[in-house]
Amino acid sequence: MSKVASSSSPATMKAIQVHDFIDLDGLGDEKIAETSLSMKDSVPKPASLKKNQLLVKVLACSISPGDVITVQGNMLVMHQSFPFVPGMDICGTVVDNNGSTLFQNGDVVVASNGMTPVGGMAEYMAVDEAQAAIKPSDVPNEEAASSSSAVTARNAVLDHVKEGARVLILGGAGGVGSAAIQVAKKHGKASFVATTSTQIDLCKELGADRVVDYRSEDWWTIEEFREEKFDVVIDTVGGGNFYGRATEVLKTGKEGGSFVAVTGDEPKPDCRTVWSTIKFFARMPCRPVYTRIRSGTYPKYVLLLPYDEAEGRKQVLGWMREESLKIRLDEASPLPFTAEGVGNAFRKVGSGHAHGKIVVQIAKE
Repeated sequence: MSKVASSSSPATMKAIQVHDFIDLDGLGDEKIAETSLSMKDSVPKPASLKKNQLLVKVLACSISPGDVITVQGNMLVMHQSFPFVPGMDICGTVVDNNGSTLFQNGDVVVASNGMTPVGGMAEYMAVDEAQAAIKPSDVPNEEAASSSSAVTARNAVLDHVKEGARVLILGGAGGVGSAAIQVAKKHGKASFVATTSTQIDLCKELGADRVVDYRSEDWWTIEEFREEKFDVVIDTVGGGNFYGRATEVLKTGKEGGSFVAVTGDEPKPDCRTVWSTIKFFARMPCRPVYTRIRSGTYPKYVLLLPYDEAEGRKQVLGWMREESLKIRLDEASPLPFTAEGVGNAFRKVGSGHAHGKIVVQIAKE
């Protein structure tokens, strides 16, 4: 049974709408941008709430690589009907708790849209209460909205890094990587954390013991790493045959070595057709199975898939409240809630060169 939204509030809202799959380079052209992504002032506000849904006034919405894949249309299984509102990781204020016993009107929450990456770049969003958590009062809204990548980092680290482990994190300045450094040191209790990045000072500030500037040094050739191999490599970058190269510096599966792939071999997959989609998903279990069979020769390959997001979100917010985890925002953040601002947010994340999280400020409290 659904609940009709209060008639005392406006029936429409401002929202970013995607009208066609986006060429990120084309967003720099005003005419092309207008036909694919635009700000609309009269988008229908969520008119009814399903059981266990909350209506949230959005304060901030962050962008992740999954959002970029969605607006580009690269994954057939993630295609949305046009027009749609992109983004799903938000921080906002509950304006209609729909009879919830967990949340009250006025609560500031951090929420996501589960596995459906739409709805966030708007003044209002309907979210499932199971996907929401109370935001600690002293955590900034933009950082709270950007905490989803830290949930991914939490899953990558806590499931695979044992106390005293040597860990290498590929891509230490990105949203997941910057959180993974901190979680590995402070919560995974790793004895040594190395990372790759051009942002040397930032990564050291986060807790990295060694930062490899990949522009001038190949991490798989470093003699120190080859002699004293890592227990875990966490790949937040993808591509580049990093698993093959990691075998030079990572223990075998039998010795306890694990390669945790956050993004996989294809960080920007093109699965626009049924056949390409079948091939993509058919290949996914091959390497994990093969490396378990050949664990005496190769490190175990782990493909990290989303899980336990709700519990992870609560734990991450707790770490943020305790100040044992700091969400790093890219210097461009927060971007404005305009077509240009949101377009720039997608371009920055799509470039793969964001140093921290990209977030759009939708409103102030």
